[in-house]
This record gives sequence, C-alpha cells and structure tokens, in this order.
Amino acid sequence: MIAAIAVVSIVWISTVPAQSVDSAKPQVRLKGLSFKSIDWANQIAQTELSIIVDNPGPALKLRDLSYRLKLNDKQAAEGKYNKEIELPARASKTVELPCAIDLSAIPGVAWSVIAGGFDVHYQFDSEFTVPIFPPLSPRIKTSINGDLSLTETVSGWSARIKERISGN
Repeated sequence: MIAAIAVVSIVWISTVPAQSVDSAKPQVRLKGLSFKSIDWANQIAQTELSIIVDNPGPALKLRDLSYRLKLNDKQAAEGKYNKEIELPARASKTVELPCAIDLSAIPGVAWSVIAGGFDVHYQFDSEFTVPIFPPLSPRIKTSINGDLSLTETVSGWSARIKERISGN
C-alpha cells in the first residue's frame, strides 16, 4: 500500500509541469520596514521587516525562515524566524520579522541614498521549509527587490510625529 502511494506520488510529481509547480509555491513580498530604535554608539538599528506571504494553494505551515536584506547592493542584515508560520489556504498572511541592521557595515549606503535622490534599492532573500510529511519537506528560496523612497517615508514620519505630539 505504501509503495503504491509512493509510486503514484512520484508519477504525479514527474508529470506536473514545472511552471505550475512554481506558481503554486508560497511567495514572499516585502510590505515595509520600520525602525524601532537606533543605537548610535554601537551603530545598530533595531528594525522590523513586515513581509506578506502569499499562499496560492492549500493550507500549510512554514518553518525555519531565514532572510537576508541588502540595501543598495550591500549586505545590511540577516536573521532567522524560529516560530512556525501557519498559512491558510489561498490566502495571504503578514509576518513581522525582527531584524538588527549593522549601520557600520553599510557606510556607502548613506552617500548613495543622498546621491540617488533619497531612494534605497532593496533586495530581500528568504528561504523556508514546507513540512509536508517527514521524508518530503522541500526548502523554498525566494528573492524580491525594489526601491523605497525615503522622501515618502519621512513625510509619513512627520504625520505620525504630529499625531503623537497632539495626542491623537
């Protein structure tokens, strides 16, 4: 019986076109980055990356999420999320990832931000395991990149500062 299930699984997996398998994989998108605190003495910024995980298939769990963030092509941060992430079927879920950015590791970013009109190019690489059953737990890699306008971000900060000062 188990051998029959294994054979059927192998035949099914080998006949599924690669494109449809790729489109059924969970995808990760970067929603935002927020600064929690900056320790100027140690040149560390405590941040929180907000990601959206899109699940086009059935409900599943993700484990062992590891991630790396590059800013203007320089390694800025990396981390690992040790909690299990449960994704509902055909839905998206937002996950907040703690991330410490070593400000001393990216000295060229500040100048490139100023020279580039206050835009930051980011690349977010992630890797996670999808535990289907013990012998089959594929490791999925995904990478996204884009540009973040600091001008727009700072204007959002000023509105929040005004709200806090006025008590609203």
